[in-house]
Amino acid sequence: MADLISSWSNKLEAVPPSHCIPLHERPVDPVPIVKDIPVIDLEKAKGEERLVVVQQLLKACEEYGFFQVINHGVREDLMEEAMEVYKEFFSLPVEEKAHYAKEAANNTARGAATLYSSSAKHYDSEEHRYWRDVLEHSCNLDGQDKITWPDNPPRYREVIGSYSDEVRKLSKVILGLVSEGLGLEAGYFDKELGQRMLVNHYPACPNPSLTLGVGGHCDPNLITIIQQEVYGLQILKDEKWIGVEPIPRAFVVNSGLPLTVISNGKLASVAHRVVTNTTQARTSIGTFICPEDVVEPAKSLVGPNNPPLFKSFKWSAEFMPHYLSKKSVYHAALEPFKIDA
Repeated sequence: MADLISSWSNKLEAVPPSHCIPLHERPVDPVPIVKDIPVIDLEKAKGEERLVVVQQLLKACEEYGFFQVINHGVREDLMEEAMEVYKEFFSLPVEEKAHYAKEAANNTARGAATLYSSSAKHYDSEEHRYWRDVLEHSCNLDGQDKITWPDNPPRYREVIGSYSDEVRKLSKVILGLVSEGLGLEAGYFDKELGQRMLVNHYPACPNPSLTLGVGGHCDPNLITIIQQEVYGLQILKDEKWIGVEPIPRAFVVNSGLPLTVISNGKLASVAHRVVTNTTQARTSIGTFICPEDVVEPAKSLVGPNNPPLFKSFKWSAEFMPHYLSKKSVYHAALEPFKIDA
């Protein structure tokens, strides 16, 4: 439990050596906060402008790998309550959180709620650690995994259960638009896809130039849907970092590496990272929508004139172990699964 940053960060006047990342990774250069990250109005997808929305979304995935959605259908009061619940959780006394701060790999494998510092990759290792605490757990469609979720704050399971249901519905809308834009058969993503909550808490940091909330990476899932209030998210565009300005009551959406494979390289999975600040803690609610176990280029997107760029692989047994290894950096996680030209 002593490793959780939220349990001791407010007592520090300097970043400890364990959290000072290598020089080449430090966020020393100024990064502009841009306003040109695409913003998609999902309400328009219900009417005559649907084709325009599909084209906007696909272009955003191709050029940025990120976009924000507004008028998305998730109730604003539910978003606010979910954020409050998570802030309350990370503010609990150390003793209250001790039950969940166990060996990350074992808990995560079982789908149980797991609380850890830095990242699953660096957990209990001798590597540097990032400036964050993470609460992670599954969100199965049948709801039977709720018994493994935190029961403090007392309304956690009720609020987050409702929230995860609503975000799942949103994910189906987004993936439906992606499918339509790619020209896939109707209902391509209408399957029982996996869903996980990965909630990051980044306490205020005494020297943000020495560390990161989380280092640059591409996500291993289909799409990630992020709720954020405080700035910190940056994406790599044309080999330069740019900041994503938070929009109140919007969700940030990014495409993951499996979507690059399914689209046969058409849709980008873009590296992103999180910076810290000296004055304000940042909590982000991430919902990971995970692919079916077998990932491969969609059959309708390959042919004699458009050969597959990737092999078929098992997401859990083959891809994830490589992704979590130290060999996986940005798109390198896909290297073993590429088909040689």
